[in-house]
Amino acid sequence: MLVDIFFLLGGLALLVVGANRLVKGASALAASLGVSTFVIGLTVVAMGTSAPEASLAIISGLGGDASISFGNVIGANVANIGVVLAAACIVCPVASGMTLLKREAVFLIIAILAVAALGYNGIIDRSNALVLIAAAMAFNYFVLRSAKMERAAKRVEVGEQRPTMERWRMLAYIVGGLALLIIGSELVLRGGVGVATELGVDEFTIGLTVVALGTTMPELAVSISSACRLETNLLLGNVLGSNISNSLLIIGMAGLFNPVVVPGGFYTLALPMTLIMYTVLVLFMYTRRRLNRTTGILFMGIYIAYMLMLLI
Repeated sequence: MLVDIFFLLGGLALLVVGANRLVKGASALAASLGVSTFVIGLTVVAMGTSAPEASLAIISGLGGDASISFGNVIGANVANIGVVLAAACIVCPVASGMTLLKREAVFLIIAILAVAALGYNGIIDRSNALVLIAAAMAFNYFVLRSAKMERAAKRVEVGEQRPTMERWRMLAYIVGGLALLIIGSELVLRGGVGVATELGVDEFTIGLTVVALGTTMPELAVSISSACRLETNLLLGNVLGSNISNSLLIIGMAGLFNPVVVPGGFYTLALPMTLIMYTVLVLFMYTRRRLNRTTGILFMGIYIAYMLMLLI
């Protein structure tokens, strides 16, 4: 028990330090490239903070049970909105009127519906997985193309800007921060599972709560750090990018190794709750409302109701 508590506290400390370094490096990189922090959060940071889900997808796929990854991804997606974004909104109000932001928010719904359509027969095979991976690549191409246009327009408007940090230092902050986040989330996950087991919690409940929340720890740490630094565009980019990456790339990676079984419960509860959260978020984006403390409490309330329905 003491070792598990040590892992838990040590992991949390690494998450705090890693998130701080990553946000600082990502902000400097965005300024250096002449693009918004939202774009960096949507691509570089989102890919990095999805590393725990990616590693689980590869390990479970090679182990012959890729379905473990599917449950983790869906749980992590819901937690990203109901816990990660909700907590960040409670810390600091988030503006939501960017044009690019609104388009990516809609892609959230498209991504999860693509998973639902491809898995409607109860399984996501290799051909379905390739479709999801291709969609992920197309999405990232679209984002980077939009970023290139944004960069060109910004150069015309304000001219060249000197970088606030050397490129090597930016890279060191981003890579080092991501490494600390991944190690920290693994320690938190190991410690949390150990403590829960010692307290007599069953494996199903541990997987449903500790594992799903543990793999979203990087997103949570980055989001809270971004909110404290008032980097709200980076925060939103990270959350939206992580969810889109999880739905398309991570499930696609898992399906490459072994077929992913899609349980019927996904369509009766998980999918409807995910769509409710995504729809509420998109509505806020298009009405140009700030995601404030009330919004955060709303998302957290939906997440708690979802967890209760799963457990009862």
